[in-house]
Amino acid sequence: MLKELVDLLTSRELEPAELESTVAAIDGAADDPDMDWLYEPTPEELTQTAIIFKLRDFIAVGDKIDEVHEQISDFFAEPLPDYPLHEDGRYFLPDEYFLWLDQQLIQRAGDNGGYELLLLGQHYSEELHAVAVLRADAPRTLQLATELALTVERATERSLA
Repeated sequence: MLKELVDLLTSRELEPAELESTVAAIDGAADDPDMDWLYEPTPEELTQTAIIFKLRDFIAVGDKIDEVHEQISDFFAEPLPDYPLHEDGRYFLPDEYFLWLDQQLIQRAGDNGGYELLLLGQHYSEELHAVAVLRADAPRTLQLATELALTVERATERSLA
């Protein structure tokens, strides 16, 4: 299941050998000295954190939504429009932004049906961790995350309360 999840989180862009080594690194996170800073993590927390660290080239990370936007834009050959503003110059709130972004990602259709933004939970910071997955793969990605007891949610369904 972990191999399939990693494949989906990377939009199937990893070569087979790279996918195998990445999954092995995530599986072996308990023995990874780079993960020693985690204090008594549960197996799920360890896997979640290892996924975030091992897939850093596919995950946008930031404590400000406009920073995350710039990183998401960098994932694509054709950049996204600038971070949206209301007519009066106010920035979009996160829930407004995620709905706007979802429409932008749908338009990235090509032959793959577009992308969907998923947020990966973690317990060590207040930063957002976001990944754009193929829209058609989002339901299976969420199902696998649930089966592995990981925290992954649709950005458009994020609870902002």
